[in-house]
Amino acid sequence: MSLRAMGRNAVLFCGLLCATPVFAGHPGSVDLNPRQATPGLRLELHELTPGRDQVPKKYRLLAADYPRGVEFNVYAKDFSDSFTEIAMGFRVDAAGNVVSTNSARPQRLQDMELSPGLYPRGAVWEVAIASTDRSITAFARTIPHPISAQNRTCSLSLELLPSRGDRFLVTGSGFPPGDDVLTELKIEGRLEQKRRKIAVDGQLPRHVITHAAIGSERSARYSVKSHGCETVIDYEWGELALMRR
Repeated sequence: MSLRAMGRNAVLFCGLLCATPVFAGHPGSVDLNPRQATPGLRLELHELTPGRDQVPKKYRLLAADYPRGVEFNVYAKDFSDSFTEIAMGFRVDAAGNVVSTNSARPQRLQDMELSPGLYPRGAVWEVAIASTDRSITAFARTIPHPISAQNRTCSLSLELLPSRGDRFLVTGSGFPPGDDVLTELKIEGRLEQKRRKIAVDGQLPRHVITHAAIGSERSARYSVKSHGCETVIDYEWGELALMRR
């Protein structure tokens, strides 16, 4: 089975009974922008054995609606790094499957297993498929180890943003539409409170938490209190947030 490191430790695994695709011989970063994805293409990451505490997490790619007669390569983006080519030489066969063309026995992309390796909590992992000239692109993203909580219908999530582990994007859903909620950040004995207005679709307004070191404490608690529920997340920031697990 062929195996190659991607970024720091994200790798692409081949199924045991399948032919092995050819991997790129010269790893390097490439400029791919998810905002410029080609309309109409499908690319999804599906976790294997979801709900289990499997480390590292493993995924399969579902790719559909790609044009025939075009060669594609596969890329992955480790947290805070750029996209790196991890496999090359794929085309769409007569059945519409994206298959490897660099082996005697073509292998379907959807039969391969992918893993980001050990990964920080709340960090996004991204995978892309692009034509060799990069004029056709599709992207998929997942958070292998979410920082999230749910209470009744209300859910709350923190996404670790690239940098020094001190910035988190806050999202939430399922709150009473139009409700005025109270958000609280507790850290180092301090309490920061702010009122926010829930949208008509029950979404908490997206906002970013930025931490600045005052003492040695690197643990925090973030909560959202509404009339229907209170959702609380305990998390770590700084170097602790960047630890891979």
